[in-house]
Amino acid sequence: MTDKVESILGFAVRAGKVIYGIDNIEHLRKKRYVMLICNSLSERSVKKCIAVADSGRIPLLQIKNKLLEEIVHKPNCKAVAIGDKQMSQAILKFRNDNYEVLTSEVK
Repeated sequence: MTDKVESILGFAVRAGKVIYGIDNIEHLRKKRYVMLICNSLSERSVKKCIAVADSGRIPLLQIKNKLLEEIVHKPNCKAVAIGDKQMSQAILKFRNDNYEVLTSEVK
């Protein structure tokens, strides 16, 4: 059974509201409302994601129990950002114990 966050991520992928990859998230000027990273991401990359999230005041969630590439169906995908405000709010609302909050911007 999939949780609601996975379903919302699927909708965001189909709607084209997802930015893939740490470098794209950092350098694109599009608005980002929430970032999600995989639990298999290296420690150095996690620190980079935290820095990007802090500088942009973006909530950052780490997925604990599943690989991000399985959820978004993109091989070797370790980080995504959502560019839709309503979908991001729904992700933050429906997050559960499978998602660890890494930044203090999440309410």
